[in-house]
Amino acid sequence: MAGIDPKSIDDLVNFTFQRLVKKGAFVDMQTDISDFVGVRELYAKHQKVFDGGIDWEFDVQMDHNKTASFRQLYEQDTLSDETSDHLVKGRVSPRFLGANYVYDILEPVFQRGELAIVDFVKSKYVGMMTDVWETMEQAIWGSPESSTDTKTPYGIGFWVQKGATEGFTGGNPSGFTTGRAGISSEQHPRWKNYSAPYQAVTLDDLAEKMTRAHRKTRFRSPVTHAVPDLSNMANGIYTNDSVVSQLEFLLAQNNMNIGNDFAGKQSLFKSTPITYVPYLDDDSSDPVYMIDWKWMAMGLLAGWKEHLSAPTPVPNKHTVRAVYLDSGFNVICTDLRRQSVFYKAAG
Repeated sequence: MAGIDPKSIDDLVNFTFQRLVKKGAFVDMQTDISDFVGVRELYAKHQKVFDGGIDWEFDVQMDHNKTASFRQLYEQDTLSDETSDHLVKGRVSPRFLGANYVYDILEPVFQRGELAIVDFVKSKYVGMMTDVWETMEQAIWGSPESSTDTKTPYGIGFWVQKGATEGFTGGNPSGFTTGRAGISSEQHPRWKNYSAPYQAVTLDDLAEKMTRAHRKTRFRSPVTHAVPDLSNMANGIYTNDSVVSQLEFLLAQNNMNIGNDFAGKQSLFKSTPITYVPYLDDDSSDPVYMIDWKWMAMGLLAGWKEHLSAPTPVPNKHTVRAVYLDSGFNVICTDLRRQSVFYKAAG
Protein backbone atom coordinates (compact mmCIF):
# COMPACT_ATOMS: atom_id res chain seq x y z
CA MET A 1 0.00 0.00 0.00
CA ALA A 2 1.08 3.60 -0.43
CA GLY A 3 3.04 5.22 2.41
CA ILE A 4 1.30 7.45 4.92
CA ASP A 5 2.35 11.09 4.95
CA PRO A 6 3.93 12.47 8.20
CA LYS A 7 0.97 14.68 9.09
CA SER A 8 -1.44 11.73 8.84
CA ILE A 9 0.90 9.64 10.99
CA ASP A 10 0.89 12.27 13.75
CA ASP A 11 -2.89 12.60 13.57
CA LEU A 12 -3.34 8.83 13.78
CA VAL A 13 -0.94 8.55 16.72
CA ASN A 14 -2.79 11.33 18.54
CA PHE A 15 -6.19 9.71 17.86
CA THR A 16 -4.92 6.28 18.93
CA PHE A 17 -3.59 7.20 22.35
CA GLN A 18 -6.65 9.33 23.08
CA ARG A 19 -8.77 6.23 22.43
CA LEU A 20 -6.46 4.20 24.64
CA VAL A 21 -6.94 6.64 27.52
CA LYS A 22 -10.73 6.47 27.22
CA LYS A 23 -10.70 2.69 27.14
CA GLY A 24 -8.27 2.37 30.04
CA ALA A 25 -5.95 0.30 27.88
CA PHE A 26 -3.01 1.06 30.18
CA VAL A 27 -4.34 -1.47 32.73
CA ASP A 28 -2.80 -4.25 30.63
CA MET A 29 0.83 -3.71 31.54
CA GLN A 30 3.95 -5.66 32.38
CA THR A 31 5.47 -5.02 35.82
CA ASP A 32 6.82 -6.82 38.89
CA ILE A 33 4.21 -5.11 41.10
CA SER A 34 1.20 -7.44 41.14
CA ASP A 35 -1.29 -4.83 42.34
CA PHE A 36 -1.07 -1.05 42.32
CA VAL A 37 -3.05 -0.57 45.53
CA GLY A 38 -1.93 2.99 46.19
CA VAL A 39 -2.80 4.10 42.68
CA ARG A 40 -6.13 2.26 42.77
CA GLU A 41 -7.22 3.26 46.29
CA LEU A 42 -5.91 6.82 46.49
CA TYR A 43 -5.29 8.13 43.00
CA ALA A 44 -8.33 6.54 41.39
CA LYS A 45 -10.89 6.75 44.22
CA HIS A 46 -10.00 9.64 46.51
CA GLN A 47 -9.24 12.74 44.49
CA LYS A 48 -9.60 16.41 45.31
CA VAL A 49 -9.17 18.89 42.45
CA PHE A 50 -7.81 22.26 43.54
CA ASP A 51 -8.38 25.38 41.48
CA GLY A 52 -6.67 28.72 41.82
CA GLY A 53 -3.26 29.18 43.39
CA ILE A 54 -0.34 26.79 43.38
CA ASP A 55 -0.20 25.99 47.12
CA TRP A 56 -3.16 24.22 48.73
CA GLU A 57 -4.13 25.54 52.16
CA PHE A 58 -6.40 24.38 54.98
CA ASP A 59 -7.10 25.63 58.52
CA VAL A 60 -6.77 23.59 61.71
CA GLN A 61 -8.13 24.77 65.07
CA MET A 62 -5.64 23.40 67.60
CA ASP A 63 -7.27 24.52 70.86
CA HIS A 64 -10.29 26.25 72.37
CA ASN A 65 -10.13 29.61 74.18
CA LYS A 66 -10.44 28.28 77.77
CA THR A 67 -12.90 30.93 79.02
CA ALA A 68 -15.66 28.60 80.25
CA SER A 69 -15.98 28.41 84.05
CA PHE A 70 -18.62 28.12 86.76
CA ARG A 71 -19.43 31.44 88.41
CA GLN A 72 -21.31 33.23 91.18
CA LEU A 73 -23.64 36.21 90.97
CA TYR A 74 -21.89 39.45 89.99
CA GLU A 75 -18.54 37.73 89.58
CA GLN A 76 -16.00 39.49 87.38
CA ASP A 77 -15.60 38.10 83.84
CA THR A 78 -12.40 36.53 82.67
CA LEU A 79 -11.82 37.66 79.11
CA SER A 80 -10.02 35.57 76.53
CA ASP A 81 -6.55 36.54 75.41
CA GLU A 82 -7.24 38.25 72.08
CA THR A 83 -3.59 37.85 71.09
CA SER A 84 -3.83 34.08 71.32
CA ASP A 85 -4.72 32.49 68.00
CA HIS A 86 -5.10 28.71 67.94
CA LEU A 87 -6.06 28.57 64.26
CA VAL A 88 -3.06 27.40 62.25
CA LYS A 89 -2.77 27.05 58.50
CA GLY A 90 -1.52 23.96 56.72
CA ARG A 91 0.05 24.32 53.32
CA VAL A 92 0.89 21.68 50.71
CA SER A 93 2.51 22.33 47.34
CA PRO A 94 1.81 20.20 44.27
CA ARG A 95 4.50 17.98 42.83
CA PHE A 96 4.96 17.43 39.13
CA LEU A 97 5.46 14.14 37.30
CA GLY A 98 6.57 13.94 33.70
CA ALA A 99 6.98 11.06 31.26
CA ASN A 100 7.20 10.59 27.51
CA TYR A 101 7.61 8.26 24.59
CA VAL A 102 9.18 8.91 21.18
CA TYR A 103 8.92 7.51 17.69
CA ASP A 104 10.42 8.15 14.28
CA ILE A 105 7.97 8.56 11.41
CA LEU A 106 10.45 6.69 9.19
CA GLU A 107 10.07 3.48 11.20
CA PRO A 108 8.84 0.63 8.95
CA VAL A 109 5.71 0.10 11.05
CA PHE A 110 4.28 3.37 9.77
CA GLN A 111 4.18 1.97 6.25
CA ARG A 112 2.17 -1.11 7.23
CA GLY A 113 -1.25 0.43 7.69
CA GLU A 114 -3.43 1.70 10.48
CA LEU A 115 -3.79 -1.55 12.46
CA ALA A 116 -0.04 -1.96 12.76
CA ILE A 117 0.28 1.68 13.85
CA VAL A 118 -2.37 1.22 16.54
CA ASP A 119 -0.50 -1.78 17.99
CA PHE A 120 2.78 0.13 17.85
CA VAL A 121 1.37 3.21 19.59
CA LYS A 122 -0.31 1.04 22.20
CA SER A 123 3.00 -0.63 23.09
CA LYS A 124 4.68 2.77 23.38
CA TYR A 125 1.87 4.21 25.49
CA VAL A 126 1.59 1.19 27.79
CA GLY A 127 5.34 1.22 28.33
CA MET A 128 5.19 4.86 29.39
CA MET A 129 2.21 4.35 31.69
CA THR A 130 3.84 1.32 33.35
CA ASP A 131 6.70 3.58 34.36
CA VAL A 132 4.26 6.27 35.53
CA TRP A 133 2.26 3.89 37.75
CA GLU A 134 5.36 2.29 39.28
CA THR A 135 6.75 5.73 40.07
CA MET A 136 3.45 6.85 41.57
CA GLU A 137 2.96 3.66 43.63
CA GLN A 138 6.37 4.18 45.21
CA ALA A 139 5.59 7.84 45.93
CA ILE A 140 2.14 7.14 47.40
CA TRP A 141 3.51 4.76 50.05
CA GLY A 142 6.81 6.57 50.54
CA SER A 143 8.14 9.89 51.81
CA PRO A 144 10.68 12.55 50.85
CA GLU A 145 13.92 12.17 52.80
CA SER A 146 13.98 15.79 53.96
CA SER A 147 12.37 19.19 53.46
CA THR A 148 15.06 20.05 50.92
CA ASP A 149 13.46 17.54 48.54
CA THR A 150 10.93 19.67 46.70
CA LYS A 151 10.20 17.12 43.97
CA THR A 152 9.03 13.94 45.73
CA PRO A 153 5.32 13.86 46.75
CA TYR A 154 4.16 13.48 50.35
CA GLY A 155 3.10 9.85 50.52
CA ILE A 156 1.30 7.89 53.23
CA GLY A 157 4.70 7.09 54.77
CA PHE A 158 5.18 10.83 55.22
CA TRP A 159 1.78 11.68 56.69
CA VAL A 160 1.39 8.63 58.95
CA GLN A 161 4.49 8.37 61.14
CA LYS A 162 5.65 5.47 63.32
CA GLY A 163 5.83 6.53 66.97
CA ALA A 164 8.07 4.97 69.62
CA THR A 165 5.19 4.15 71.97
CA GLU A 166 1.48 3.48 71.69
CA GLY A 167 -0.80 6.48 71.38
CA PHE A 168 -0.81 9.71 69.41
CA THR A 169 2.95 9.58 69.01
CA GLY A 170 3.43 9.92 65.25
CA GLY A 171 5.26 13.26 65.18
CA ASN A 172 7.34 15.26 62.75
CA PRO A 173 8.90 13.18 59.95
CA SER A 174 12.67 12.90 60.00
CA GLY A 175 14.18 15.87 58.18
CA PHE A 176 11.04 18.00 58.55
CA THR A 177 11.52 20.19 61.60
CA THR A 178 8.62 22.41 60.56
CA GLY A 179 6.32 19.38 60.45
CA ARG A 180 3.78 18.06 58.00
CA ALA A 181 2.09 20.74 55.89
CA GLY A 182 4.19 23.30 57.76
CA ILE A 183 2.57 22.46 61.13
CA SER A 184 5.02 21.23 63.77
CA SER A 185 3.87 18.37 65.97
CA GLU A 186 6.29 19.61 68.64
CA GLN A 187 4.59 22.98 68.78
CA HIS A 188 1.10 21.51 68.28
CA PRO A 189 0.95 18.08 70.01
CA ARG A 190 -2.54 17.36 68.66
CA TRP A 191 -1.09 17.31 65.14
CA LYS A 192 -0.02 13.68 65.49
CA ASN A 193 -1.27 10.35 64.17
CA TYR A 194 -1.89 7.24 66.25
CA SER A 195 0.84 4.61 66.28
CA ALA A 196 1.94 1.53 68.18
CA PRO A 197 4.78 -1.00 67.95
CA TYR A 198 3.79 -4.68 68.21
CA GLN A 199 5.63 -7.92 68.82
CA ALA A 200 3.36 -10.46 67.15
CA VAL A 201 0.28 -10.78 64.94
CA THR A 202 -1.96 -12.10 67.69
CA LEU A 203 -5.31 -11.22 69.23
CA ASP A 204 -3.73 -9.88 72.41
CA ASP A 205 -1.04 -7.83 70.66
CA LEU A 206 -1.60 -6.36 67.18
CA ALA A 207 -5.39 -6.90 67.12
CA GLU A 208 -5.82 -5.40 70.58
CA LYS A 209 -3.82 -2.29 69.63
CA MET A 210 -5.76 -1.88 66.40
CA THR A 211 -8.99 -2.07 68.40
CA ARG A 212 -7.84 0.68 70.76
CA ALA A 213 -6.77 2.84 67.85
CA HIS A 214 -10.14 2.37 66.20
CA ARG A 215 -11.86 3.73 69.30
CA LYS A 216 -9.46 6.60 69.93
CA THR A 217 -9.23 7.96 66.40
CA ARG A 218 -12.97 8.44 65.92
CA PHE A 219 -13.08 12.10 66.96
CA ARG A 220 -16.40 13.90 66.97
CA SER A 221 -16.57 17.65 67.37
CA PRO A 222 -19.19 18.89 69.85
CA VAL A 223 -19.84 21.87 67.57
CA THR A 224 -21.31 21.60 64.06
CA HIS A 225 -19.16 23.51 61.58
CA ALA A 226 -17.52 23.20 58.19
CA VAL A 227 -14.50 20.90 58.14
CA PRO A 228 -11.70 20.46 55.59
CA ASP A 229 -12.63 16.90 54.67
CA LEU A 230 -11.35 15.76 51.30
CA SER A 231 -13.46 12.88 50.00
CA ASN A 232 -16.33 10.55 50.80
CA MET A 233 -16.21 8.63 54.06
CA ALA A 234 -14.32 5.37 53.66
CA ASN A 235 -11.76 3.41 55.66
CA GLY A 236 -8.96 1.17 54.51
CA ILE A 237 -6.45 -1.15 56.18
CA TYR A 238 -3.25 -1.95 54.29
CA THR A 239 -0.28 -4.19 55.00
CA ASN A 240 2.20 -6.58 53.41
CA ASP A 241 2.20 -10.29 52.59
CA SER A 242 3.78 -11.35 55.88
CA VAL A 243 1.04 -9.78 57.99
CA VAL A 244 -1.80 -10.83 55.67
CA SER A 245 -0.60 -14.45 55.78
CA GLN A 246 -0.42 -14.43 59.57
CA LEU A 247 -3.87 -12.85 59.85
CA GLU A 248 -5.37 -15.48 57.54
CA PHE A 249 -3.76 -18.23 59.62
CA LEU A 250 -5.10 -16.60 62.79
CA LEU A 251 -8.55 -16.44 61.21
CA ALA A 252 -8.43 -20.12 60.26
CA GLN A 253 -7.34 -21.07 63.78
CA ASN A 254 -10.33 -19.28 65.29
CA ASN A 255 -12.90 -20.40 62.73
CA MET A 256 -13.96 -24.02 62.75
CA ASN A 257 -16.51 -23.58 59.95
CA ILE A 258 -14.15 -23.04 57.00
CA GLY A 259 -15.25 -26.15 55.09
CA ASN A 260 -12.92 -27.46 52.40
CA ASP A 261 -11.48 -24.03 51.55
CA PHE A 262 -8.82 -23.45 54.21
CA ALA A 263 -8.01 -19.98 52.80
CA GLY A 264 -11.46 -19.00 51.67
CA LYS A 265 -12.04 -15.98 53.90
CA GLN A 266 -10.49 -12.55 53.62
CA SER A 267 -9.44 -11.06 56.92
CA LEU A 268 -11.64 -8.21 58.12
CA PHE A 269 -11.28 -5.75 60.96
CA LYS A 270 -14.40 -3.89 62.10
CA SER A 271 -15.99 -4.97 58.78
CA THR A 272 -13.12 -3.36 56.81
CA PRO A 273 -11.14 -5.70 54.51
CA ILE A 274 -7.42 -5.93 55.18
CA THR A 275 -5.78 -5.24 51.83
CA TYR A 276 -2.48 -6.67 50.66
CA VAL A 277 -0.06 -4.03 49.32
CA PRO A 278 2.78 -5.63 47.31
CA TYR A 279 4.90 -2.49 47.58
CA LEU A 280 5.00 -2.85 51.39
CA ASP A 281 6.69 -6.26 51.14
CA ASP A 282 10.04 -4.44 51.19
CA ASP A 283 9.25 -2.87 54.58
CA SER A 284 10.83 -5.16 57.18
CA SER A 285 8.81 -3.53 59.98
CA ASP A 286 5.62 -5.20 58.65
CA PRO A 287 3.51 -2.03 58.87
CA VAL A 288 -0.27 -1.97 59.13
CA TYR A 289 -1.87 1.31 58.04
CA MET A 290 -5.42 2.23 59.09
CA ILE A 291 -6.45 5.10 56.81
CA ASP A 292 -9.53 7.28 57.05
CA TRP A 293 -9.90 8.45 53.45
CA LYS A 294 -12.31 11.21 54.39
CA TRP A 295 -9.31 13.19 55.61
CA MET A 296 -6.68 12.02 53.14
CA ALA A 297 -6.82 12.37 49.37
CA MET A 298 -4.83 12.82 46.20
CA GLY A 299 -4.79 16.54 45.53
CA LEU A 300 -4.83 17.27 41.82
CA LEU A 301 -3.86 20.52 40.17
CA ALA A 302 -6.79 21.56 37.96
CA GLY A 303 -6.09 20.82 34.32
CA TRP A 304 -2.98 18.76 35.05
CA LYS A 305 -4.23 15.23 35.58
CA GLU A 306 -2.32 13.09 33.06
CA HIS A 307 -2.13 15.92 30.57
CA LEU A 308 -1.04 14.40 27.25
CA SER A 309 0.55 16.50 24.54
CA ALA A 310 0.09 16.06 20.83
CA PRO A 311 3.05 14.51 18.96
CA THR A 312 5.76 17.18 19.01
CA PRO A 313 8.86 17.36 16.78
CA VAL A 314 12.11 16.76 18.65
CA PRO A 315 14.71 19.54 18.14
CA ASN A 316 17.43 18.65 15.62
CA LYS A 317 15.62 15.39 14.76
CA HIS A 318 13.00 16.46 12.25
CA THR A 319 11.53 12.96 11.72
CA VAL A 320 11.32 12.15 15.42
CA ARG A 321 8.23 12.91 17.49
CA ALA A 322 7.72 12.97 21.27
CA VAL A 323 4.50 12.62 23.24
CA TYR A 324 4.66 14.08 26.76
CA LEU A 325 2.58 13.28 29.84
CA ASP A 326 2.48 15.77 32.74
CA SER A 327 0.63 15.61 36.06
CA GLY A 328 0.45 17.96 39.04
CA PHE A 329 -0.56 16.33 42.33
CA ASN A 330 0.34 15.60 45.93
CA VAL A 331 -1.12 13.60 48.82
CA ILE A 332 -2.92 15.78 51.37
CA CYS A 333 -4.07 14.95 54.91
CA THR A 334 -6.14 17.46 56.89
CA ASP A 335 -6.59 15.43 60.11
CA LEU A 336 -3.71 13.28 61.34
CA ARG A 337 -5.63 12.09 64.41
CA ARG A 338 -7.83 9.94 62.16
CA GLN A 339 -4.84 7.94 60.86
CA SER A 340 -2.96 5.03 62.44
CA VAL A 341 0.07 2.85 61.79
CA PHE A 342 1.39 -0.24 63.58
CA TYR A 343 4.82 -1.77 63.07
CA LYS A 344 6.88 -4.64 64.35
CA ALA A 345 9.20 -3.52 67.13
CA ALA A 346 12.91 -4.08 66.60
CA GLY A 347 14.36 -7.07 68.40
